[in-house]
Amino acid sequence: MSVLADVERVDESWRSWTGAHGGLLAGIALDHAGRLVSGLPARAVHVSFLSAVRSDEVHVSADLVKAGRSSSTVIARLQAGEKLALLATATFGGGDNGPGSPAISLPDVPDVDTLAPFTLPPGLVPFAQHIEFRPVGGVPLSGGDSPVLTSWVRLVAPPARPESAATVLLDVLAPALYATRTTPVPIPTVELAVHFTEAAHTFDANEWAFARIHTEHASAGWCVDASEVWNRAGELVATGRQTRRILQG
Repeated sequence: MSVLADVERVDESWRSWTGAHGGLLAGIALDHAGRLVSGLPARAVHVSFLSAVRSDEVHVSADLVKAGRSSSTVIARLQAGEKLALLATATFGGGDNGPGSPAISLPDVPDVDTLAPFTLPPGLVPFAQHIEFRPVGGVPLSGGDSPVLTSWVRLVAPPARPESAATVLLDVLAPALYATRTTPVPIPTVELAVHFTEAAHTFDANEWAFARIHTEHASAGWCVDASEVWNRAGELVATGRQTRRILQG
């Protein structure tokens, strides 16, 4: 069994309401997991968020639990102070000439160059300063009819690993229920599952990508959001689902 341990800085500017941005933390875990299977593309990562990260660093450990001919599995943990903050299981594997099937198509949306930049109010969610937004459909806190938000997005300084950058972008839009609300409430992610396409392995988050998030169902203080990211060429990069708590009515 191969084991990796390291310390990673988490700048205060990456805070959301309840702590460090979940997509960033998941991307850190995926990056460290990938160091144990050098050269293999990431296929999926499943993340449990166990406690909020409010410190400026996390201790990261990763264990290679399976090194197979077709796939490898790594478990990564992030600890903040005395608490285990995140537990992730990542799957890696090379490609071959297997059968294909069409991916979810990029919606018919305006080109990013035709849209005006959008800036969130200062201090609302600090991590937003690391992302450029060009909203397309759905406005947070507008009291709309449908829990869907869409936007062209771009990271100011993406993580080095392309799949980690895609993971961050899957989590940069507001919870989709915000499209139907008029007041904000905390809706933190408890669990996140991300699946990557072939396009994820060469994804360049310095370029514009299109992100969509929509609530699949919500009840009893819980909801599930599904999200997708496409590159500007229209290729699906990654899909995600988040189990979330709705902490107030």
